[in-house]
Amino acid sequence: MVEQKKIGMRVQACRKKQHMTVEYLAELANISPEFLRAIEAGQKGMSLNTLSNLSVALQTSSDYLLFGSAEEDKYNVMIQVLEPYSSDRIQEITYLVKQILNLSK
Repeated sequence: MVEQKKIGMRVQACRKKQHMTVEYLAELANISPEFLRAIEAGQKGMSLNTLSNLSVALQTSSDYLLFGSAEEDKYNVMIQVLEPYSSDRIQEITYLVKQILNLSK
């Protein structure tokens, strides 16, 4: 069972951990600050699109926000971020990431 209050608490905890204001996270998630405050207070639910936007903005999985699972899939955020791009664009991004990782060796 999904509990709005617990979801809101997890959203708020992630936001505070990343030192984000309500206004900044709301802007990233494309929602109003008032709606985000209502989510954090457990007063309102959210659409799948909003859940996805919050997950990406907070760099966490939707599963964590919904259920608080301790075992987060470390690839979910990257999948969500890359989903709107074409295969060619993803190959370019992959190349750039590899180059960055090689620099840090």
